[in-house]
Amino acid sequence: MRKMILLLMVTLTIASCKKDQYYLYNDVARIQFGPATNQIYDPAFNLADTLKPITFFYDEPSVTEDTVFFDIYAIGRVASTDRSFTLEQVQVNNTLNAVSGTHYVAFNDPKASKYYVIKAGSSHTKVPIIVLRDPSLKTSSPVLKFNVVADGNFQNGEIKNLWRKVVMTDRLSQPAAWNATVTLFFGKYSVEKHKFMIKTTGDKWDQVFLTYVLTDFSLVQYYQAIFQTAIVDYNKAHPGAPMRDENQELITFP
Repeated sequence: MRKMILLLMVTLTIASCKKDQYYLYNDVARIQFGPATNQIYDPAFNLADTLKPITFFYDEPSVTEDTVFFDIYAIGRVASTDRSFTLEQVQVNNTLNAVSGTHYVAFNDPKASKYYVIKAGSSHTKVPIIVLRDPSLKTSSPVLKFNVVADGNFQNGEIKNLWRKVVMTDRLSQPAAWNATVTLFFGKYSVEKHKFMIKTTGDKWDQVFLTYVLTDFSLVQYYQAIFQTAIVDYNKAHPGAPMRDENQELITFP
């Protein structure tokens, strides 16, 4: 009986820790990034959305900026007043790093920093990163890595949840929704494959459309069959010159 009681206590403790992983610190107010609010207690999403790509490829020339959002959480007791938080860029080695004022609105610019606030009575908000459509994005994909840092209102939370990353471009690029499931049905991503998919169906196959397709398994299978047929037809029409991607690999659909 005693063993059963001890086992029950351990089980309840583990369950409580999993549920309260974002509210473990009671010493001081802390802050860290996390998944969307509907995924916060699912361990499978602990490191979700650490990197988000953004492209202006589909936008009209008049569009000069766009915004990427990340979820962030205050840990501990909620406060009765608004609490600002601080972000700073982190340089990534051997990578083309984004430049503040050129590729994104600087974190200390009031246009951006006014949104870096956990409202009174709340422990969560969405952090907007304002990306600028610089002409250099036509030929490059700069990376913006940033941390939330300790300041007068917050100390740091878990180290693994202090950073996020944005990859920005004005070229056709892999949507964030192109995940393992998409790869299973459509194969490895490539820009040339992406172009072929757009040309075949007339759809953008951007983040919004791909997310929609993934809501219906039968729709995924439908498009898989469409692409399988289309690539066979193309290769038959071009004997000796099958379609290849930008790395000279054959374009296939499983």
